[in-house]
Amino acid sequence: MLWGRKWLILAVSLGVCLGALLITLLFVTPMYTASISMYVSNNENRTSASITAGDLSASQSLVDTYIVVLKSSTLLTKVREQLPAEYDGSVAAIRKMLTANAIDGTEAFAVSITNADPQAAQTIVNTIAAVAPAEIVRVVRAGEVAVIDYAELPEKADWPLARNAALGLLLGLLASCLGVVLYHVLDVTVHTAEDLTGVFSLPVLGEIPTIVSVGTEAAEKRENDHEKADV
Repeated sequence: MLWGRKWLILAVSLGVCLGALLITLLFVTPMYTASISMYVSNNENRTSASITAGDLSASQSLVDTYIVVLKSSTLLTKVREQLPAEYDGSVAAIRKMLTANAIDGTEAFAVSITNADPQAAQTIVNTIAAVAPAEIVRVVRAGEVAVIDYAELPEKADWPLARNAALGLLLGLLASCLGVVLYHVLDVTVHTAEDLTGVFSLPVLGEIPTIVSVGTEAAEKRENDHEKADV
C-alpha cells in the first residue's frame, strides 16, 4: 500500500521539510549565547587548605539559593544600571534571556545570556559577573562567590535549521503515510471481484472485462505507423 505511493510520500515529505527550512530562514532569528561560570565556597575565612565533604555539600546547597538571588529584581536592576547607555532593555528583558544552572551537581554554576546580538549577550553576562558576587554575599550573608570564567564573544548562533528540517521531514513522512493508509481504509470503491466476495458470501457469476474496440485499435495502429513514416 505504502510502496505503491512511494513517490507521493517522498514528495510530501520533502515539501514539508523545505517548508520548515523556509519558515526558519524567514521567521526565526538566530540567537547567540554567552556564558560565565562561578564557584561557591561556604566559608570565606577557611584557614585550612583542605576541603571536607561537608564543605562541598554545604556549597552545593548554597548554589540554588544563589541562583534565586541572581534572578532577583534587586540584583538585575544593578546590572541594568551598569550596562552601556545604548542598551535599551529592561530588567524583565534581562531576566527573560537569563538562565542559570548548577554544573553537574558541583558547587559551581553557570550563568548564560541569550540575545540576537552577540556583543550584547557578552556585555550583559560579564556585567552580571561583575555585580553578582558581592550582591549575592550581601543578601545571603553566607559563603563566597568567585568568577571562574568570563564570557567570550559568541561566534556560533543557535539557529535550529538542521533540527527543524529533520522535524519537517519526519512530520511530512508520518502525515503522508497516515494519509495513504486512511485513503485506502476509507475507500469503498469496488475494484476487483475479491472486494465483493470479502464482504458478501455470494459467488461471482461473471465479470465484465475492459473492452477496446477493434476499430479504435486499428486507428491507433495506423496513426502510429504514419508517425514512424514521417520520422
